[in-house]
Amino acid sequence: MKKLFWLLPLMAVAGAMHAQVTDTTQTLDLPVHAFETLDTLPSDSIYLSPSVKALEEVKITAERPLYAVDGEKQLYNTADDPSVQTGTASDALQNAPGVEVDAEGNITLRGSQSVDIWINDRPSHLTGEALRQYIKTLPANAIARIEVITNPSARYGGGGPVVNIVTTAKVSRNEFLSFGTNANLRPQVSPWLSYVYANEKFSINAYAEYDYSHTWGDKQGSVTMLSPEGDTSSCQSYTSHSDYRRHGSYFYFGGHYDFDSLRSLYFWGGAYPSTYRYESVSETSWQEYLHTPGDYGHRSFSTGAIPQCGYYTGLDYSHQFNDKGERLWLRVHADGFGYRSEGDQQRHYNQHEELNFSVHDLSVSDSWGSTHLEAGYTLPFAEHWEWETGAIVAYDFPIAYNYTSDSLMPDGITRRDRLRSYGYTGTNFGYEAYTTLQRRFGNLTAKLGLRAGEAFLENTYSSASVTIPTKTRWFVPVPSFHLSYRTASMHNFSFSYTRRMMTPRASQLTEFVEYHIESYNQGNPALLPSHTHNLECGWNKFLENFGNVGVSAWYQANTDEIRDLTDVIYSPVFGREVQFTQPINIGSSYNGGFSLNATYRPTAMLNVRLSASMYNQGYHMQFRPDEWYDESLWSGSAHLNVWAKLWDCLQLFGTLNYSTRRLSLMQYTGALFTADAGVSADFWERKLSLYLNIKDIFATNVQQWENTNPYLGTTGTSSTSSRYISLGLTLRFGKLELESQARKHDE
Repeated sequence: MKKLFWLLPLMAVAGAMHAQVTDTTQTLDLPVHAFETLDTLPSDSIYLSPSVKALEEVKITAERPLYAVDGEKQLYNTADDPSVQTGTASDALQNAPGVEVDAEGNITLRGSQSVDIWINDRPSHLTGEALRQYIKTLPANAIARIEVITNPSARYGGGGPVVNIVTTAKVSRNEFLSFGTNANLRPQVSPWLSYVYANEKFSINAYAEYDYSHTWGDKQGSVTMLSPEGDTSSCQSYTSHSDYRRHGSYFYFGGHYDFDSLRSLYFWGGAYPSTYRYESVSETSWQEYLHTPGDYGHRSFSTGAIPQCGYYTGLDYSHQFNDKGERLWLRVHADGFGYRSEGDQQRHYNQHEELNFSVHDLSVSDSWGSTHLEAGYTLPFAEHWEWETGAIVAYDFPIAYNYTSDSLMPDGITRRDRLRSYGYTGTNFGYEAYTTLQRRFGNLTAKLGLRAGEAFLENTYSSASVTIPTKTRWFVPVPSFHLSYRTASMHNFSFSYTRRMMTPRASQLTEFVEYHIESYNQGNPALLPSHTHNLECGWNKFLENFGNVGVSAWYQANTDEIRDLTDVIYSPVFGREVQFTQPINIGSSYNGGFSLNATYRPTAMLNVRLSASMYNQGYHMQFRPDEWYDESLWSGSAHLNVWAKLWDCLQLFGTLNYSTRRLSLMQYTGALFTADAGVSADFWERKLSLYLNIKDIFATNVQQWENTNPYLGTTGTSSTSSRYISLGLTLRFGKLELESQARKHDE
């Protein structure tokens, strides 16, 4: 009997598959597990009948699941979804698990915009409109898959969620010029210009934007402070209105060059200069009871300007040694940020005119930057094993920060306020390394990871009366473990554990006191690192012609969590009880709950997503030397999103968000409800695009809070310019080769 298995090529697929060997009379189905190659089947798996003398044709067919889980990743195999091939990356992202793209092109994951967008396993370095235009112009048929990582392993540095877009297609030539503008009725106006060129070896992406915006905010509330004996020290109520105007710009230039099929170089750089101008007015009714009793109500005016500029740049070299995935990459990148803040504040008292004052504040950051060197190596070794390791060295250039406060005295002479003027210098240095090991057992994938390193922090605060240096050294370990399994009927199970460690910032460890007009801040040299244990498990079922249903549960346990506590203390500087803020280790805290996620997806161009969560938060802390404090609260949230694409050119969007009362450190925040809706349209094969979006339709985005500190009772309400209509127009000229090919094939 003649064996056939050695005639079959290697085939790695993501999901349960069947390979078929056919002759003129029969078909044989062979089960091949996920990520298993045919040459790994037992030697007696495939035989031809002795009567068969010749094999005229070998035909192998394999069906890969559209959705799958693999270790820490949820996969959407875009290349296997024919219904999105004529669309863009924006259409493909709408179908990725938990990902949403609104009418303006903003990407969210599970309702949150705190997500990092990666492209081909690298940070995209694109932000704002540059990122939005990228996903609107990248053809979906150039995407192999989209990876959603909600609880990243040590390979990603233990950061926030990641969405990785993996592209595969090569083009002979793509070139187009785009320009447009976004505007809303706040008002805000943002004209921009983009140029993209690509061929088989080289691509560039240049982008420039100007932005003007005007926003406002209103606040009102009350504050009651008590002495340590429980007597009322003071009461106040206040209202305030603030206006903010921003003139900003953003410039980006990036691209890549392929030396050959295995070696490539990526480069990027950007800058974002801007200026903020603010004006605010407040009315305060203030009664003192214990110290110099009386009515100290006042009216305050503040104006100022903050010019600032940031930059980032980098190079990334990648060398792939073979088609099995062995790869070496080297990366160097730098970023920096500097600013100058200058403002004036005047206060006029109702009954104590001798206390009136005018203050001019100036703060300058002379330099603020960092350089990072990174290297990584990936090696698939043996069968079903994959190992990756990397190292990072980071250095922050010395930061020089100076703050001065000049007061106009009643005698008409301006004097330097030595209590509120100070300087700061700081330097940070650190290195870390990570390693991950992944093993696949058929449809079961396990991944272990460890990231560890040391951070060296040094800073010095100095004023007219004191100089306080601080030196700190921390060792930071970040282990992780991810496990996933899926059945042939597409039941997906996942489990993950990550341990995070957050070290105090150098500025949090100093004993230096920063005085403000009616309060002060102080560091805490006794701070300890915070340890967090994150557990997450879930089940997902992907249903053909419906979508998916999933349930997940999580638990987060924190030890020595670092929080900023605002309390009341008697200050001899002020001669009365005042508020002060200090970072503390609150002891232990936790956050645990479960969520339901369901997506109705009868076609690739219609999605109805519902996610709902219930969770319990709480903490146990030593509030004062002889007082302990406990609080906990069950909360919930719900998010409903509808997206539909009609006639290949019109998209409709709708979103509802609701959250119940929530708990933070000694503070409750009220329930919140918002509703958004939008529409976008493409014409002439996306040469012209328009959108209209309505944010917070019912103007319900009003924040309410109340403090539970027994010595500091505060309540408040704040609202912003959250309801507005935004409009956008984009014109594109040039050639999108991949997209035109897909359209031609579709016709």
